[in-house]
Amino acid sequence: MTPKEIDKKIVLSWLQGDHSINDLRVLQEYLHDRAYRESLDKFLQEEWVALRDEAQPQMPDLDLQYDRWRAQATPVRPMPARRWRWVAAAAVVVVLGGMAWLLGRKGSSGKEVAWTVFQTVAGERRTLYLPDSSLVYLGAASTIKYDAGYNSSDRNILLDGEGYFVVRHGGRQPLTVVTGDLSTVDIGTEFDIRHYSGDVAVAVGKGRVEVHIGKGGAVTSLEKGQRLQYDAVSAKVTTDSLPDASFVGAWRKGVLSWRKRPLKEVTDELQRYYGVIIHYTDPAQENILITTVLDNRSISEALDIITVTAGVRHYTRQGNTITFQ
Repeated sequence: MTPKEIDKKIVLSWLQGDHSINDLRVLQEYLHDRAYRESLDKFLQEEWVALRDEAQPQMPDLDLQYDRWRAQATPVRPMPARRWRWVAAAAVVVVLGGMAWLLGRKGSSGKEVAWTVFQTVAGERRTLYLPDSSLVYLGAASTIKYDAGYNSSDRNILLDGEGYFVVRHGGRQPLTVVTGDLSTVDIGTEFDIRHYSGDVAVAVGKGRVEVHIGKGGAVTSLEKGQRLQYDAVSAKVTTDSLPDASFVGAWRKGVLSWRKRPLKEVTDELQRYYGVIIHYTDPAQENILITTVLDNRSISEALDIITVTAGVRHYTRQGNTITFQ
């Protein structure tokens, strides 16, 4: 693996709270591509050392705040930009260490809001129930969070990654899943949402949803077997009907499927699902289109099927690192 250098200006902009959607996509690549790990670690350690030695404003009630963090309710007080940069650098180091963390913010009333967060890493999936008894299958390398008002003042969820939702009805508000610029509102249904690198795909397994694009933007209604795809860079929206609605969210049952998708997209999903790292010696292979289904296959079986389908002659494997040749 050839090490890659990060753009320090982009990381600094994020640490200082000044960044664009494109910056976030680049940062996500830094966090998921191990080729950037050495450069990112070195830069963050340098920032940590430099900022650690500076005089920082006193942080009151540290013991109390730590206890609240352990209880999964960590409010964040407004702080000067320099101090925020110091804390953010520390937070990024924690994230790179594989730890889950909670984010607090101020609500519209000015009161502190505590988030409940569930997170998975690559190769991990989990099933959880929300406070209203709705069921969520959380995919690999995913995060879901909701605030303390869930099921009382609202039923809003933030998702980064992939989740399949089986919604329990009867609440005063519809369940709404927020993914970047899109909000998906449940209207009696089961649905799958994928939100990686800013792009969003919504597919309906049962019932119907409404997808709201931006504040006051277009609203698209989707029924069983229909899918909406949103490109975060171009803001382009496309909808289509799936050949088989039973494949919506089939990953939760161990089934992965692709229809005329680039090999790079397929291997990105394999990395998340199996917790492996896949490299290419020939970048042209990334654009090969393939159609296949993996039904509860091991990683070795999956690699054999994918490489044969794509016409890749050979691959090597050392531990969790795979190289297509």
